[in-house]
Amino acid sequence: MSKAPATRPERVLFVHAHPDDETLSSGGTIATLLELGAEVTVLTATRGERGEMLTEALAPLAGDGPRVAAHRETEIAAALAALGGPAHLWLGGRGARPTDLPERRYTDSGMQWGPDGRATAADDAPADSLTAADLGEVVDDLRAAIRSTGADAVVSYADDGGYGHPDHVRVHHAARYAARAEEVPFSMIVDPDAPEVDLTVDVVPVREKVRAAVEQYRSQVTVDPVDPADPQRLTWVMPHGVRQAAPAVEAFRHDADPVPRAPETFAELSGQGKVTALVVAAVAGLVVGGLGTVTHQQTLGGFPVGMVLTTLIVLGLVVGLRLLYRSRAMVATVGIAIIVATQVLSSVGGQSSPLVLANVAGYVWTFAPAAITAFTLAWPDLSGLRARAAAARADERSAS
Repeated sequence: MSKAPATRPERVLFVHAHPDDETLSSGGTIATLLELGAEVTVLTATRGERGEMLTEALAPLAGDGPRVAAHRETEIAAALAALGGPAHLWLGGRGARPTDLPERRYTDSGMQWGPDGRATAADDAPADSLTAADLGEVVDDLRAAIRSTGADAVVSYADDGGYGHPDHVRVHHAARYAARAEEVPFSMIVDPDAPEVDLTVDVVPVREKVRAAVEQYRSQVTVDPVDPADPQRLTWVMPHGVRQAAPAVEAFRHDADPVPRAPETFAELSGQGKVTALVVAAVAGLVVGGLGTVTHQQTLGGFPVGMVLTTLIVLGLVVGLRLLYRSRAMVATVGIAIIVATQVLSSVGGQSSPLVLANVAGYVWTFAPAAITAFTLAWPDLSGLRARAAAARADERSAS
């Protein structure tokens, strides 16, 4: 996955079709990312209204879409809490819908098993189902979700949806198009034994969290008891009777080379970029120095408006560059350029220069830029300390 800048955690958006998909196919990775301090959001396209109800207590809900949806909402909430509490969005709802459109629900399209043992489209997908919806609308909703979460990466199924479910296939295409449109990397969940795997995540350390999450989906799977001889083994039985085992690693394939992240600090710029940044800083300093030298003596009703404004402009420029680019070099360049511009302009008139007078405003303009620059250069860069502190907290969570 893309490497997030040190200024904030990585943000990953997992896009799934129904409640339980996020846990069964990527639960270990979600839990691992959360332990590492990433900001994870799970987006679920439908509420799985057409899913089976396996237990005797839940059997009366089968076929009643609204009641099934309400129950599966409780299951996914509990499962996500067990994984570590990622944020959650519903496709078409708040945070996953363009703000100029009314919210909507996408319902489960249903499926049937084909002769090859893979899922195929159902013959009676409802009109408000995910597969009946316009693909462009689904893509727009997913783009809204990428923007609202500030996602650095989007993760969803491969083009076959994992096992052919039409909702999974639709989610794959929509998520892929949306990620490309928003220029963020898109990764697909694949079998660890697949021929093309770009990334694997060891999920054994978070096995207990995944087990706890899978156990919340009593309507969908039957979890086998813990085997005392192999407590890390996690298996469950699907509605069609097939037993599945949680893998030791979860695997992903990147859709394409990740889009390079734009540099956010001076240190991240290329050599040419650094030279350009310093030239721009020098020009900005010369302009500010020139304007400040000409205008710092201005008053308005006796108030030294020129002295105050020019000092604030220098303060904003110098401090702003240090905060935005974390660069002492750019700060020094601006400060020197301001001083040079002041000295050059004031020397034009010699000892009797009308630009920099021997009064309060003149003394402030003469010495304030140098003092502000020196102060800004002197304060420590705490970004490394913050990054190390975040890493230490992540290690503590892993140890616990």
